[in-house]
Amino acid sequence: MLHIGNEQVPLCGGINRRSFVQAGAAGIGALTLPSLMSMEAAGAVDYDKAKIKNCITLFLVGSPGHIDTFDMKPDAPDDIRGKFRPIQTAIPGEHICEHFPLLARKMDKVAMIRSLHHKTGTAHSNGSRWMMTGKDQIGPNQQPHVGSVVARVFGPKGNLPSSIILPGKIGNTGGPSINGQEARYVGSAYEPFFLGADPARSDFKVADLVPQEGQTDFRISARQDLLKQIDQLQRRAETSSTVQRDSAYARAFNLLTSPEAKSSFELTKEPDKLRDRYGRNTLGQSCLMARRLIERGSRYVTVNHFDTVFNICCWDMHANGSSLDNTYLDYERLLCPQLDQAFTALIEDLEDRGMLEDTVVAVLSEFGRTPKLNAKGGRDHYPPAWTNFLCGGNIQGGQIVGSTDKQGIGPHDRPITPPEVIASIYRGMGIDLETTMMPGPGSRPIRLIDAEPIAELF
Repeated sequence: MLHIGNEQVPLCGGINRRSFVQAGAAGIGALTLPSLMSMEAAGAVDYDKAKIKNCITLFLVGSPGHIDTFDMKPDAPDDIRGKFRPIQTAIPGEHICEHFPLLARKMDKVAMIRSLHHKTGTAHSNGSRWMMTGKDQIGPNQQPHVGSVVARVFGPKGNLPSSIILPGKIGNTGGPSINGQEARYVGSAYEPFFLGADPARSDFKVADLVPQEGQTDFRISARQDLLKQIDQLQRRAETSSTVQRDSAYARAFNLLTSPEAKSSFELTKEPDKLRDRYGRNTLGQSCLMARRLIERGSRYVTVNHFDTVFNICCWDMHANGSSLDNTYLDYERLLCPQLDQAFTALIEDLEDRGMLEDTVVAVLSEFGRTPKLNAKGGRDHYPPAWTNFLCGGNIQGGQIVGSTDKQGIGPHDRPITPPEVIASIYRGMGIDLETTMMPGPGSRPIRLIDAEPIAELF
């Protein structure tokens, strides 16, 4: 089986062009090239003005409490300030949680946004849609994932998919299952490629790139020859959409048969010392794989830190004693140290390889958590205020943008919304939002995001 997106496509036993098109409807894994020449001719993209870089996004599913991590309030009352103490960072006078000592020393590279907020709902999926697409929308013309936009407008640089999500798609978070990680109206050809495996496991392998047992190179090659014959017949009756579909075939076979493409996922090729530096856990090894994928041609890699919030140790710190029983102890022992280690290893690794100036790294989440502790000592969902941060690309680090009031209840100055963060990611990647367009619903050229970048970041 070849797994493309969420679909299993047999390699022997009847695969045809229709099978690929049907698979694409469920997620074909960003395996096609856009028609760049026609887009340029239509003025949809100007490559002289859009010097494209790359992006790695770490998405903290469940969302850390801002007051307990990056926007501490040590002078607030006991039931607000929490149990952790602040430590000095590399930005004079600025502090973060004591359980991020590595990040504190790297804050001269980071731009921290402390005045994020939204008003459309308190479910995880509301915040996820905001931060993954720039709009909280359900229904017709839902917004595409940022990685799908990048894939659709700028295409891949090699055999790898342009947009990849590690280690898997966000699943059940308690609300609507639409979490903003789909291509939507930009087309199923630009669905992100979902790894679907944990790179921290000792038996890790990418199932999508492993042929069915007994599937020899000869049989794969023979199947490709047969598909070429089918293509020649169908080209007589098909329109220009054939170009896109042909690209899907080519990229699927490249992933399956190209040693270079497959090796991009092989973390055993990395030194043990470096793997240890990232952390031998799902987040750490996913961040290392993200660097490998960007280095080898992917443009936008999303690392989901968890795919659910139920019955696991995650950022969703309700402390309810049941399926959402995450507490301060979980933050202290596991969550903060994992993020601290993986994020700083990633930016150091990118910098050592001369890649940080060409790669935006964004740490995003759905919302903050209630300033006042709940009855069990946890914090609940809170979209009126939270903190995310960026570095790399054109982002100017070593600064704090915006602030909340003395108790972290809401923005005190410079309130910022999720679309502005996404606009800033695009700008950090070198994209001129005034000249770079994409095909929207009905193929009408539209702006990538309905917001302006955060001016202070540049």
